[in-house]
Amino acid sequence: MRMFARARQGVFLLLAALPLLTPLFAIAATDAPPRAAVLTLDGIVDPNRARYLDRAIREANEQGASFIILRVDTPGGLADAMLDIVKSIEASAIPVVTYVAPRGARAASAGMFVSAAGHVAAMAPVTNIGAATPIGGGGEDLPKTLASKVANDAAAKIRSIAEQRGRNPAPYERAVHQAASYSAQQALELGIIELIAGDTADLLAQLHGRTVRVGTQSIVLDTAGIRCASPAAACSMLSPSFLERMLAALANPTVSTLLLVVGVGGIVIELFSPGLVFPGVAGAICLALALVALGNLPVNWAGVGLIVLAGALLVVEFYVPGFGMFGVSGIAAFVAGGLLLFAPFAADPPTVAMPQIHLSPWLIGGLGGGFASLTAAMMLLARRGEKETPPGADRMLVGKPGVVTQTLDPTGIVHVDGEDWTAEEERRRLTGTGQRVTVMEVRGLTLIVTAEDGPVDAGGGEE
Repeated sequence: MRMFARARQGVFLLLAALPLLTPLFAIAATDAPPRAAVLTLDGIVDPNRARYLDRAIREANEQGASFIILRVDTPGGLADAMLDIVKSIEASAIPVVTYVAPRGARAASAGMFVSAAGHVAAMAPVTNIGAATPIGGGGEDLPKTLASKVANDAAAKIRSIAEQRGRNPAPYERAVHQAASYSAQQALELGIIELIAGDTADLLAQLHGRTVRVGTQSIVLDTAGIRCASPAAACSMLSPSFLERMLAALANPTVSTLLLVVGVGGIVIELFSPGLVFPGVAGAICLALALVALGNLPVNWAGVGLIVLAGALLVVEFYVPGFGMFGVSGIAAFVAGGLLLFAPFAADPPTVAMPQIHLSPWLIGGLGGGFASLTAAMMLLARRGEKETPPGADRMLVGKPGVVTQTLDPTGIVHVDGEDWTAEEERRRLTGTGQRVTVMEVRGLTLIVTAEDGPVDAGGGEE
């Protein structure tokens, strides 16, 4: 009993001491050495980069980084992707420092929104920020009424971001309504940014001891001992993963279009020649990758449909004798689809000054010319084959009996020796279906035949 009484007494004393020990644990937690995580936003603001930054910001929070440095160098991008990045920054429990760098970089249009979302905004010398006027998904100006609505919405969004960060909203609104742009020095003087730093080391030095408000908390930045230049110390670079890099490479108009054409071609070849396997598998993979890539681009799906039709028609030309009709139709469909695929026909919502995306005329012309050459070659070979007798055909077919399966008027189809052949009655007379014939001569790919019981009309009566 005494043992149990002492145990209860020990537990009681431990529980009573916990409030006194809690500050010690807190001090131990706050004594962890500071660490920085560096992320990069370069190129067009699109869903791929938005997903990368969302993943990297969450990873930096989970790994216990003290703050994040987001290097920005972008000409703009999609409004939805930009808003996703802003939301990811807002959701961060640690400070995010947006840094327009290196020298010569820019945070244009959508990049200005991302830069404004940072708890601290900085720029390198010889950089610029602004030009945030919304435009159409294909790079074109919006109609007057729609432009006014979209611009007012964008201005309200960036004003709320600036006010939350304690910055001057007026120059931000001018960047939206008047497409104003600012140098690093102008941005500092107008209250768009807090710091101008020559490099990451200079940025870290200026950040040391600065108080930043994240949500309801005030955090004092400690950059002592952090070095992000090589050799890095207490600083990790969270780069895009292999999958994120692959998706970024695929989200290219040229690459996605080539994958689409190859994918459709491979699948149609497999349908016409079952059992080859490789064309079907390769085509399915290419088509899947093309659809993933196109899903991350402002695309006109009517153009995609035309390119799919073009690929099918061009493959059909190689299997079905159409005297070039399928090939010419496929070329026309491909050219039309390439022109309609992206800007200015992409039916997408407005962007924030995204660079115009379109297929290169050289690609359209090159592929169209290549398809035209293949079609012409196939037509030439087909015409030449019609005039040339296959080797051994005379010896194998002359004298063989056959049956008319399509009326000879004067040409038709006869079934000889287990195969269907184009045939013509030697006296060019009408010979009906079911009539027995004998092969007299082979001219190219056409059999010259004679009816055994004399030519009959299509109704089966003798002349």
